[in-house]
Amino acid sequence: MVEKKKKVYSTAVLLFGILAPMPIINLFSITMYVWCIMILGMIALVKWVNKGRVKLDKQYDRAFAAVIATWVISYLICAIRMPAKWTSGIGTSFVQLCFLIIVYIFFSQKEKVQYLAYYVKGVYISSIIQMMWGYAQILFDAIGQDLNTIVFRDILQMMGEYATQYQFGRLKVSGLCWNAGNFAPLITFGYIYTKNSYLKMAFLLLGFLSGSRTLMLGLFVGAIIEWILVGKFKATITKKKMIFLAVAIIVVAIVFLTNRDIVFRKVMEIADLLDIKNRVKTEGSANTHLYYLTSIPEITIKNDFISNLFGYGPGCSGYAQSELMNLYVTSDKWSIECDYVNQLWSYGYIGFVVYYYWYLKNLVKTIKIDKKYIALFAAFLFEGLLYNITFNWVLFLVISIFLLAKSKINIFKLDNTMLNWG
Repeated sequence: MVEKKKKVYSTAVLLFGILAPMPIINLFSITMYVWCIMILGMIALVKWVNKGRVKLDKQYDRAFAAVIATWVISYLICAIRMPAKWTSGIGTSFVQLCFLIIVYIFFSQKEKVQYLAYYVKGVYISSIIQMMWGYAQILFDAIGQDLNTIVFRDILQMMGEYATQYQFGRLKVSGLCWNAGNFAPLITFGYIYTKNSYLKMAFLLLGFLSGSRTLMLGLFVGAIIEWILVGKFKATITKKKMIFLAVAIIVVAIVFLTNRDIVFRKVMEIADLLDIKNRVKTEGSANTHLYYLTSIPEITIKNDFISNLFGYGPGCSGYAQSELMNLYVTSDKWSIECDYVNQLWSYGYIGFVVYYYWYLKNLVKTIKIDKKYIALFAAFLFEGLLYNITFNWVLFLVISIFLLAKSKINIFKLDNTMLNWG
């Protein structure tokens, strides 16, 4: 019976990790993250009902409890104060939060925290699947076809009008994430997590072919820091490696010689994307992202006292720009595409300080276990400056890493230490 329970927990959490970063896949217009968090929450509730009590970790993270408190306050403020347009979806969002809290309490127990390692493994598997899907998107785009639109709009009818991101007529590779900003932390995680040098090359190359500045720069930051901190060079050259290198060189040479114009155009696109100084001057999107940061003092002055303290509510960070700064006035409810500014105007200065206190406090403890955590979180924090990358599955990944680290479990050494239960 015990082994059967272990199998249920491990399988459910592994599937959660694989499916949660795939919002393009949905059932009855509900994403896989929501389905999975509800299923895990129901498993926890049934367990508690059968036992007749809720078991709490005596050494619970008080900082995270404070984060939850600020979230709940902001939900209440949003429900009471915000106009109808900005409260749409607030009820379902709050239900998600409740299930997140339930799952957090359940798996934070010492005897169950180890199962979160399966979520980490699931996310890694998802990163490989979506990396391969990303290359397929590029190939389909080269022949004038949109893979995601064909599969998820025309065939499966899971998406509406848009199933793929384009910017200035160029594909922004998004895998099964739909949004390139959602794709960035997934591929970055896959790159830093994997020990396979071939997969690292594949992740890195996709990053630079993706058309996403957030992913390109985030991967670059993560790769450089990882190389500085834990880079090791092996002088041994095996026959297998020689064959792989020879084949790779031949393939690259053939592609270059037969598609010189396409290769040159792609190189120019990448150089153009990375020309940040010129982009800020000429590109509306880059200029707007910078404005989100530079407008903070003015919005703070224009804000009322409560909004400065507790924000406008989850998913409502765009309200400050729309109502106070006349930006995207006619848009529906929207969130600012920068982690820090989104956090600030969603949950206010108190929520912002409490959240990043919890984040950085746990980060400091976590990096003592393995230096690779520095590369991973530096990349995440940098990407968060360029885009709003802390989607629900990313937040749960961060929570899982912190809880595992609290139990001295290193996600980068899971193959050697665990995943043998059940």
